[in-house]
Amino acid sequence: MDNFERFISTFNQLHEAMKDETKRDDSFGSLFYQLKEKHPVVKAFKDEIDLARQLRNLLIHEKKDAFNIAEPTTEFINQLESIRQQIANPATVKQFNKPVVCLNIDDSLVDTLAHIKQHQLSQYPIFDGQRFLGILTDNGLTNWLASVSTKGTINLMDYRVRDVLPNDEKGASFIIVKNDMPLHEVEQTMIDEINTKGHSKLVILISDSGKVEKPQDILGIITPGDMPKVLEQL
Repeated sequence: MDNFERFISTFNQLHEAMKDETKRDDSFGSLFYQLKEKHPVVKAFKDEIDLARQLRNLLIHEKKDAFNIAEPTTEFINQLESIRQQIANPATVKQFNKPVVCLNIDDSLVDTLAHIKQHQLSQYPIFDGQRFLGILTDNGLTNWLASVSTKGTINLMDYRVRDVLPNDEKGASFIIVKNDMPLHEVEQTMIDEINTKGHSKLVILISDSGKVEKPQDILGIITPGDMPKVLEQL
């Protein structure tokens, strides 16, 4: 297969990937227009994709003359294939699957602080038995300690997670996503959540079904501290 055939084949595969992404059977140019400012991969490589579109039209409509002056290089074809793969098989949240430390609503604050010291984490899913209640953050604990410090000396053994959780900052929130969700969709979901609700400490919980009903449902977690790793994959 020469470069002309490879280029046309790769271009057509890219077109199919864009159809699958949009669920629309439109022309390449129409799909490119729809995706170039919304899809992170298409947006990042929009100049290369547009060049491929122009080159394909030139080669198809004026094949003999055009090929002599506009032969697609192996490097460009390889780049086009890489773009196609990123659209067709995007990185998913699955790579953030890991054991997640969960706490119970009746855990003492002494035990909770011991968990924080041991695991060096700042967000913890909270359960009441098998019922998911929300996320406890290090900021929530700090805010609670500040509020009770005015009472003088306190005994942390007298307090439970249930005393702290209602006082956690309103900026702490979570969304639950399925295990196969593309990272670029998660990024956009996080941006939308932050912009619309002002949540500054957004946590992504990962599950098979997109629901969390018991601790075992949580397959992984993405915290604000993981965002640099997310962006590296986009």
